[in-house]
Amino acid sequence: MITEATNTIGKAIALSTAKEGALVICTSTTLEKLTPIISKIKENGGIAIALEHTSNSQQSWEKSLSFIIKTYGKIDCFVNCASIISPKMLLGLTNEDLNALQNTVVSPFIYGLKQIIPLMVPNNSGSIINISIVEGLNGLDEHHPYTAIKEVVRSYTLDAAYEYASCNIRVNSICPSVSTTPLIETTFPTIKPYYKKYVQFPDFGNPENVAKWVIYLASDEASFITGAEIVIDSDQIIQ
Repeated sequence: MITEATNTIGKAIALSTAKEGALVICTSTTLEKLTPIISKIKENGGIAIALEHTSNSQQSWEKSLSFIIKTYGKIDCFVNCASIISPKMLLGLTNEDLNALQNTVVSPFIYGLKQIIPLMVPNNSGSIINISIVEGLNGLDEHHPYTAIKEVVRSYTLDAAYEYASCNIRVNSICPSVSTTPLIETTFPTIKPYYKKYVQFPDFGNPENVAKWVIYLASDEASFITGAEIVIDSDQIIQ
């Protein structure tokens, strides 16, 4: 199950995991946005369904997972792609900004954990993968509130990894830096000087870099890995 599979990284994860043979459940608040992704997966011989789902709604989580269990019997992997970015500093945040950060970054992951882990426990297996950012580990001068919110999700990830290790449920984070997206491609000349403040590596990463790690962490090959924070950032974190 991939939440917010319509964003660039979510789409790459859906396409890549389907190619590896996974039955992929792509979710979004708008089904129409998932149509091109599902069509492409099926054209390539993969199996995928689109599921209308609101990640920050407990009721939606209950409804979605009830459907998944009734239809497929279990859920093996949950990939959390829900996120938002806020360019504002702490004193510039309005109450609406704070609520948006909470409802788009923290709540979807916590609701997912609360609903999915009880379904994985009886199977004594499961992989939960949180798509975070490297700034959640080392901070970013211009985005303090955003990185603080990501730190909250990071803490929950580690807590869940520790608490459910005995149930063979693995909970890991992938922390990429800037990835190539259509928006980045069009604005790269403008943001390159800013980007170069933090890294020496000449290129951006791409969504497929993240997708490859999702494939690994979702597989039995990663059966001894939990609580990990996989950094995909060229050399940003070592600056």
